[in-house]
Amino acid sequence: MSYRRRPKQEHPYSPIKRLRYLLSRAGGTRLQKSQNLRFVTFNGQRFKRLILRDSFLAAEIERNLLRFGPSERIPPFVIRYEHEIWVEYIPGERLQQADDKAARDVAAFYASVNARRARHLPLEETHFHGRLQLDLRFLNKVGMLDDAALAELEEGAEALKPADVWVGFDYTDPVLKNFVRRQDSGAVAAVDVESLEDDQLIGTGAAKACLRWMEPHRDAFLEAYAAGGEAPDFRPYFGYVELCFLVAYKKLMFMERKWKHVDPGVFDRFRRLQNRAAQ
Repeated sequence: MSYRRRPKQEHPYSPIKRLRYLLSRAGGTRLQKSQNLRFVTFNGQRFKRLILRDSFLAAEIERNLLRFGPSERIPPFVIRYEHEIWVEYIPGERLQQADDKAARDVAAFYASVNARRARHLPLEETHFHGRLQLDLRFLNKVGMLDDAALAELEEGAEALKPADVWVGFDYTDPVLKNFVRRQDSGAVAAVDVESLEDDQLIGTGAAKACLRWMEPHRDAFLEAYAAGGEAPDFRPYFGYVELCFLVAYKKLMFMERKWKHVDPGVFDRFRRLQNRAAQ
């Protein structure tokens, strides 16, 4: 019978790249992901097999996918087995060019994702501001921020912080290669399911997209994001979201020793905000 045919499994990375990764993990001290990826085909149907080192991480991904529910924006969940996650493969064309059209399409993606189970909460009932303060002090301790910059950014954070924020699902790795335009509907979907996370400060994914590729198309994104009227509107306090993201991201880049991404200059526009607000 056809369903008993032997499945075909493919590795997306070359042997040389896999060897470099193993040597780096064995001899290095920087933080690195420990997951592996395969593509498996059963009787003409393709699936993505994500192999993690920890069953807890796999269970978290399963929980997020099941809580999020069916959507054309995210690959359908298939099964979790111990430390593995299987999802359906979404045929489509990867987004290639950073332009206004891509920004608008990604905005439609985020409007759909952010609207799922979003909660409007007082900032003081969340951990986000406390986390921001901890991250700023870490950057000061390791020398990325001097004492004067720390003080100015702490004042800037106080000037920017909103009374209430939207919390819920966000997609936290919005590099262009993680988005595909579906063959069946033309809608933009995200392929890396581990980046769909709940209990996030909504707008974090947009902030990362602006840092990585979307800044010249920010206005097109924000206009398209709000066009449907159903997405939780983080635009009035997007500066605060960006500051929270950038501080956490620069800390991660420091720990991963990705020095080309460790640039304290990204914080310049957030300094002295308290003085500007008083003028």
